[in-house]
Amino acid sequence: MLCIQALDKAIQGGETIVDVGTGSGVLSIAAAKLGAKRTLALDLDYVAIDSAKQNVLLNQVDDVVTVKQNNLLEGITGPFDIAVANILAEVIVQFVQDAAAVLKPNGTYITSGIIKRKKQEVKDALTNGGFIIDEIIEMDDWVAIVAKKVG
Repeated sequence: MLCIQALDKAIQGGETIVDVGTGSGVLSIAAAKLGAKRTLALDLDYVAIDSAKQNVLLNQVDDVVTVKQNNLLEGITGPFDIAVANILAEVIVQFVQDAAAVLKPNGTYITSGIIKRKKQEVKDALTNGGFIIDEIIEMDDWVAIVAKKVG
């Protein structure tokens, strides 16, 4: 929910997006429906990949969304306008530099799946990794952080 709200604000139309840890593919599907030009949906789990592929077909966005088995952003090159990751804070912190590497200058990084007590840790990792915090969205005990790549 928080990621979709952030995507709705970030997508103006025609963006390229990478969805890290896509799971069922819901964020990639939402991005396509919101006007993204191209979305790359990544997950390590083969069951998630199969589910995401089926959901992409059911939602008729297979012309926009490509689903691929991958470990986070290993071997992925951009540039992308937006990176989105709705996964554990500990994992988000691990690949901040990789996210920065695949984003265009001033690209947007939307992170969620963060519990409130981990918010500062993720904020610190993002700012240390060359991002400026643009917005923090909170709902109950969950946090989404929208950051912009510097330069």
